[in-house]
Amino acid sequence: MQVDATATLDKPIPAHVPAELVYDYNYVSDPALFVDPHARMRDLLKVAPPLFYSPQLGGYWVTTSRQMISEIATNPELYSNNSRGIPPVDRDLVLIPLTMDPPQHAIYRMPIYQMMSPKAIARFEDTIRAMCNDLIDQVASSGRCDFLCDIAEPLPVTLFMDMAGMPNDRLHEFRQLAEDATAAPEAATRLNALQRIVAILIDTIKARQAQRQGDIISHLLDADIGGRKPTFEEMQSYVTLLFLGGLETVVNALSFCTRYLALNPDLQNQLRAHPEQLTEAIEELLRLHGIASTIRKVTADTVCHGVQLKKGDVIYLHLPAANFDPQVYTTPEDFVMGRKQGHLTFNSGPHRCVGANLARLELRVFLEEWLRRIPDFRLDPQRPATFCGGMNLAVKSLPLVWSGAAAQS
Repeated sequence: MQVDATATLDKPIPAHVPAELVYDYNYVSDPALFVDPHARMRDLLKVAPPLFYSPQLGGYWVTTSRQMISEIATNPELYSNNSRGIPPVDRDLVLIPLTMDPPQHAIYRMPIYQMMSPKAIARFEDTIRAMCNDLIDQVASSGRCDFLCDIAEPLPVTLFMDMAGMPNDRLHEFRQLAEDATAAPEAATRLNALQRIVAILIDTIKARQAQRQGDIISHLLDADIGGRKPTFEEMQSYVTLLFLGGLETVVNALSFCTRYLALNPDLQNQLRAHPEQLTEAIEELLRLHGIASTIRKVTADTVCHGVQLKKGDVIYLHLPAANFDPQVYTTPEDFVMGRKQGHLTFNSGPHRCVGANLARLELRVFLEEWLRRIPDFRLDPQRPATFCGGMNLAVKSLPLVWSGAAAQS
């Protein structure tokens, strides 16, 4: 087992951490994340214990075990969602409902869930399909594109910002802020990005206070929060989390899934010939390409699977790595259509991603149109894809090429 007990320290390793559980891993800047982040996920399960301590970024625990993640995520009394992050910022972070524990969490989550239920988002299918074809029209005849900036960014970001009632005319600026908030190694940079996001959205909240429209912010302003409406400060927290979710998750899900198909032409052609298999295929693509991780703070001294944890310790629940847990998945590195075991890409339990239904709809509709219209596509051999780490595993660029005539919309 390649466990490095002499790793470069940000601060001394706590006395309760055994040397054999120390493994030098930086979830933001680990070099392998820039080459192939999901290959690094698979590697972590082979070279590090299922619960290990990294001395990086102020020191934190990491678990890649599906079982441990499930146990921790469903025990908020002992493992709280109310964390200051890794490395910690100098004040409590409030991102409603992400950083809340029961019973407050359910009260604040319900208004968002109601707007993102399968029935509520189904009405957007025709809009998504039209947006997909508009974007494909712009690249189809050229035989190449940078999938990230040409397709994966504008499709989900524009759609979600319109749904939420947020401004959508500063896409690249907003994407950079989202990346800084989730991937910057410096706590001050992350906090500054969050503060700038709040400042940008204040005017939108005030405009909806003055006049409601048919968007998510308007609905949230009238939400029932334990018998009252949310305060202005709560609205700022709500929309900041919505901003981050809308600008990150689906962008990277589209990119990673499309990259996998570019690398696997047989599967690409199978789904092109049998689009009815897409719903099932998307679940396996999502398992292979987890994106977001989450953090819990230990609220009292405890022992987790034989490991001593102390009050105040933070644990990075590595959801993308747990999707490859060999204790759960047979041949976890392989694409297997119709697996019975669910994945953790959208988390599980009370904090399951509230936008999962929308993400699945966007993925299905996009892949239906992309595979129908774009002939055999592959990675551009002259321009390799680039990636980054952070709370979200992310694609930075994804050049694709294809030959042959694209189908008309």
